[in-house]
Amino acid sequence: MIAKRCLNCGKKVEWIVLGINLGLFILKGSFALISHSKSLLTDSFQSLANLIITIVVLASLRMASRGADEKFPYGYGKVEFLASGIVNMLLMIAAIVFIFVSFTEMIMVGPEKPPKLIAIVAAAVSIVANYIAFGYGRCAGEKLGSTAILANAEVSRADVGTSVAVVVAVVGSNLGLSPLDHIAAIVICVLIIKVTLGGVKKAIKGLMDVSLRSEELHIRNIVEDIKGVQHVGDIKARLAGRSLLVDVDIFLPADWALRRGLATVRKIKNVLHRKMKEVSDVSVQLLPFAGADGHGHKTHRRLIRQK
Repeated sequence: MIAKRCLNCGKKVEWIVLGINLGLFILKGSFALISHSKSLLTDSFQSLANLIITIVVLASLRMASRGADEKFPYGYGKVEFLASGIVNMLLMIAAIVFIFVSFTEMIMVGPEKPPKLIAIVAAAVSIVANYIAFGYGRCAGEKLGSTAILANAEVSRADVGTSVAVVVAVVGSNLGLSPLDHIAAIVICVLIIKVTLGGVKKAIKGLMDVSLRSEELHIRNIVEDIKGVQHVGDIKARLAGRSLLVDVDIFLPADWALRRGLATVRKIKNVLHRKMKEVSDVSVQLLPFAGADGHGHKTHRRLIRQK
């Protein structure tokens, strides 16, 4: 069972990240105008994107927490994958636009006056704040198994790297490397694209019900150890947000009474819920081991191939 303090963290982590991103956008935007730093200005727009992204995540988590209903019998868990995909796609699009703008300015405008060193102050505050947001978000996301919270934590980690690039750019520009501020802005965007591509892939896998081989193998090993189960047939596991939905085909002795079979089903569900905390729903189909579909030997050979 998930600890109560982790559940509480999950409820407030995104609000904390929202406040951090709002504060950083105002801070970095103001210092970028004062210092005339292109890299810090790009970094401030990333904080604005993070702010919008966090709002999307908050809305998705609220929806995902709703239970199953008549319209969505499997619940709203997959909305977290959708939000994760939106989070990363928005950031990727913003990064591509920033690359185009920075490259155009570097070519068309040419060398400019180096940015003021005061930009380093805003970048240093951003590094500390985003590192805190990343650590807090990663902890809550891993404990709760939330892809949306984890995706937003990765965004905060990417912002740490971009702020480091700002420090390097400002110092380098003042040492005579005038194009470094624009180059840093482009590098920042490339780093963002790299991070977001991984997030988009994970979101697509979640939405497309990609096969969870390791989880299915673990479930098979657990069920095979339960007394009375002759063979384990097909096992399918899929993610619905932070929850795992499981379908299992179980072969029992053909001469068993229905009551005994249903008792075994209850035992399977109890064991899976106890040993795999992320499992939220288990569907078990009972099949007779001897003479299944009138072809007992075929059934046995099929099971051996699937093990």
